[in-house]
Amino acid sequence: MNILHGALLYVVLLSSYTLSQTACPETPVCDEEQIHQLDGSCNNLLNPVLGTANRPYARTVPANYADGIWEPARTTSGQSLPNARQLSLNLFGETEMQHPKHTLVSMQFGQFVAHDLSFTADADGVQCCAAGKTIPRERASSRCLPIEVANDDPVMAEHGIECMNMVRTKTTLEDSCTVQEGEEAEQLSSVTAFLDLSVVYGNSREQCNSLRTFTMGQMGVEQRNGKQWLPAHPNRTAVCNVKDDSEACYLTGDVRSNQSPHLTLIHQTFLLEHNRLARELATLYPDWDDNVLFQEARKINIAQYQRIVYYEWLPIYMGRQNMMAAGVLPELDERHFARDYNHTVDPTVDNAFATAAFRFFHNLIAGHLDLVAESKQPTGSIRLSDWFNNPSVLEKDEYYGSLSRGMLYQPHDRPNCHLTPEVKHFLFRHGGAVGVDLKAIDIQRARDHGLGSYNDYREFCGLPRVSSWEGFIDLLSPTSASSIRKHYESVDDVELAVAGALEGPYGDGMAGETFACILLDQFRRTRAGDRFYFENDSMFTQQQLHEIRKATMAKVLCDNTHGMEEIQEQAFFLVSDENPVVSCDLLPEVNLNH
Repeated sequence: MNILHGALLYVVLLSSYTLSQTACPETPVCDEEQIHQLDGSCNNLLNPVLGTANRPYARTVPANYADGIWEPARTTSGQSLPNARQLSLNLFGETEMQHPKHTLVSMQFGQFVAHDLSFTADADGVQCCAAGKTIPRERASSRCLPIEVANDDPVMAEHGIECMNMVRTKTTLEDSCTVQEGEEAEQLSSVTAFLDLSVVYGNSREQCNSLRTFTMGQMGVEQRNGKQWLPAHPNRTAVCNVKDDSEACYLTGDVRSNQSPHLTLIHQTFLLEHNRLARELATLYPDWDDNVLFQEARKINIAQYQRIVYYEWLPIYMGRQNMMAAGVLPELDERHFARDYNHTVDPTVDNAFATAAFRFFHNLIAGHLDLVAESKQPTGSIRLSDWFNNPSVLEKDEYYGSLSRGMLYQPHDRPNCHLTPEVKHFLFRHGGAVGVDLKAIDIQRARDHGLGSYNDYREFCGLPRVSSWEGFIDLLSPTSASSIRKHYESVDDVELAVAGALEGPYGDGMAGETFACILLDQFRRTRAGDRFYFENDSMFTQQQLHEIRKATMAKVLCDNTHGMEEIQEQAFFLVSDENPVVSCDLLPEVNLNH
């Protein structure tokens, strides 16, 4: 698509959506009631739509479009950027190496958090590749941005794959409520920007209502074989990779909850935790009605989750010292709580955070999921690509218990420039011989979103720009520094999604310094720009806060995993002398009497 075509497409999109101006939502009228609105509205009383669902991502670095509107960037000389699949093959390895300390729970929780914060709004039903074959440009949708696969591809070529499907994210150009003439495209996120467990409760009142029972504050569950399960999705064969309605596919607050068995387990954990809290509150306060029980259980569930994110999980991923230096972990008041909410802080999720930096944990994915017996000994494993978008394995035989224990006793992969072949060649293969390449998709998605260059983001972060190929030697591994120059014409063409993912770890965190800058900035704004962050004034009393600070991932898993009676004290870490397995009853407990 040339620049003129891009500009004409903009005019067509603008005019075609102008007719629906009257359907634009009204600005919400807010009061100071202490309740998380499901769509994120009224969190900021002075800007009620800040952080709401179906809004554009933020940008800390100007967009980089070839036509200034939405056409993906080109090199400084005007050529196409390197093929995303070739970059994945040549710059990113596929050797699986286990992390010496961290469990798969840590990686999987990261995906859960990522889904809570962002979800790129895609067009449904658009096909840019048909059975791996390229659709002629004149017949393809203008939303198509497929990834070409070379005829000598070492894995996909022998199966006749010519391209991988990629549909461009919906943008403000297609939203008459937000578009302004001459404005560049800004991608939309369909979820709230807050850590509010929207993955459990949904992003609107209508969505949440479809998940509630309206009895005793409970969320809907189904009882089978002596266990409580997430409710069945009413359209499971369309949503999941299942043959018929006899196979499990679950309905939650987020359509991605069925992507992998472990992700589904995390979803079920926090849903059942809500119901556990509501039951206990109903016993303590028998005069409370369904809505009060629901809202109070939701409030406590979110608070425990936020406590786990900021005080238990993020220090592993980002590094405690890095977090302190960046203000992600704040200076605490005399009572040791964070009380620094600021209505001028914008919590909107940054495009580069969602599209590049927070995808760093894709490198941590393990390709095979261990099955672990009650004796804590592995009894086998399942192949991850056999169960993408098919959580029915959880209800087969003894897999529920074996996979739950496996998540606790199996390490995730090391943070490096390698990805398991299960996501590099076989992602979403759905029974076929090959699938798609997650790293190539990450690179292509960053282009779709018009992210600035690697150097642009380094400059934003106050880091020196790379002025020569030799400048990469101190930032990347010797192999990566040598290889990257073979694929780009200029150091200023190098992309954030590529070089950012190749950097060595920064400080006491896992990500490199450029990604760390983006991640730390976002998690600081996510906390300080959230009026309902659990430690802020008026959310809880001091005594209640002391109770919520007892919440741990281990306890939440223990309380909501069928048959689990013991667990290591820190669920994100492997069992060790410093992290022994203990009875669930010995773990600290949030006392709702307070």
